[in-house]
Formats: sequence, structure tokens, C-alpha cells
Amino acid sequence: MKSKILQFVLFLSIPSCLSSQNLLDKLANEDLETTNYVMSTFKGTRLSIGHSIETRKKNTLEISFMSRYWNVPQETSNSFIADRMCTRVGLDYGISDRLTFGIGSGNPNGIIDSYLKYRLFQQSTTKKGSPVGITLLQTSTYRTRSIKGIERRNTFGEKLAFTTQLLIARKITRDFSLQISPTFVHRTSSNFSVDDHNHFAVGFGGRYKVSNHVSIVSEYYYVANPLKSIETFGAFSLGANWEVSDLLLQFKMTNNQIFTEDAFITQTAQNFNFRDGNFYFGFHATYHIQL
Repeated sequence: MKSKILQFVLFLSIPSCLSSQNLLDKLANEDLETTNYVMSTFKGTRLSIGHSIETRKKNTLEISFMSRYWNVPQETSNSFIADRMCTRVGLDYGISDRLTFGIGSGNPNGIIDSYLKYRLFQQSTTKKGSPVGITLLQTSTYRTRSIKGIERRNTFGEKLAFTTQLLIARKITRDFSLQISPTFVHRTSSNFSVDDHNHFAVGFGGRYKVSNHVSIVSEYYYVANPLKSIETFGAFSLGANWEVSDLLLQFKMTNNQIFTEDAFITQTAQNFNFRDGNFYFGFHATYHIQL
């Protein structure tokens, strides 16, 4: 009798064990399918001279100051370290974790710029997610001053330019990240009929972390249809980023002095060297506040 009762109890417990096993299998599968996202492909919203795929977190305000310094061969004395300098002050705000808006103003060129950046995909460490991070960037610029150049700057419409970029990046290792940036630039005016208003370019950038707070960064832009009225070169930069708590300091050597994409991608008139005023030293400080 005791043996039969024990057999009956074991028989009743089989469905419960099977149900528990099925539940455990489902939970295990869910754990395997959980998407883990890669964080901090780049530390800042700008890689070096151009934008990175990174966006600011929701309700985060970023305050940035950019500057470039260079010498002019015709001048024999330096006012302070360098003959000339230009600056840009900007504000960037995280509308959401995926969407960032920014605006800035530069001197002495008098360029006002703004942008919207939206993160389409974030790189994942699992097969379920995306193998790369993809961010869409749209910028616009307005020239407030009538400076001689390749554009006509008489009417409001002639002072505008727009840049569209698809920023694609992958964090290959914990210390090494790469980015490629297919780019379309549209200028609303030109002083020379031989120059196109539309330009196609591609940017290449990388970051290598050498310590917990220091990394080496570099960028280069190739333009498929450059200007014909003047000789131009690919924009290039090589520098270092230094992280100090909520402050990011970026130091760079470059061959251009303008901060906006439509200008430095298509209108870099200097090759990268240390002769004849072709070398520019850049400094970029970024501080963010969580509102």
C-alpha cells in the first residue's frame, strides 16, 4: 500500500516538474536574448573636428568652447603665442537619450550653426542587436558677415549651407573605436560657375584609449567632387582627449580653422604641414550638466 501511494504522489508531481522545467527554459532563453548595448564608443559628442555618433542623455546640457590658433607667414610678431585665432561657443541639449539639439556661434567669421543628431541604432554585444552604432546628423549654417570667398553672401538665402551625415561606428575593442561618415554638403550659392553647390564626401575617424583618462583621436575627410575654383585638401586632424570628471579637454593639430562641417570638409585650402601657415592648433573644452 505504501509503495502504491508513493508511486501515485510521484506521478502527480511529474506535470509540476515539467512545468517548472519549461519555465526555467523560457527564463534562460530570455536571458540569452537580452540585448546588451555598447556604451561610450567615443567619450564626446565630437570625435575631433567632426561629430561622433554619441548623443547626450535626456535633459543634459553641454557647454563647449572651441578655438584654433595659427601663424601667418607675412607677420613677424605674434600677438599672443600665435598671430591669429578663431573661436566658437556652443550649447547642446539632450531632448531625449536618442535626440540632441545644438547651436553655436563663431568669431571672427560670424558663422551661426545649429544641428540635430538622432541615434538610429546602438551597437549591441549580442547577435540580436546591431553590430554597429548609427546616428543621423543634420546641420545648418548661416553667414552673418559678407566675407570674400567662394559663396555669394548678399541675400539671406545665399548665406546658408547644409550638411547631412550618416555616422557609422563600431567599438572594436574596449580601447579601440572606428567611425565612417558618408557626407552630403549643400551650399546655396557660389561665386564661380565651375563650382558645384552639392558635394559628396566621406569621413574616417578613430579613437584609441591609452589610459583611463587619455585617448588618441584622428580624423580625415575625402571629397569626391572638390571645388574647381581653388585648390583644396582633405581635412585632417590628429590629437588627444583628456577626461577630467565632467570636463572633456580635446587638443588637436589640424589643417583647417573653421568649425562647421560644410566649410572644413569642402573648403580646406591648406595641406597638413608645419610650413607657410598650414598648421593650426586646436583646443576644445566640453562641460556637461545634468538638468
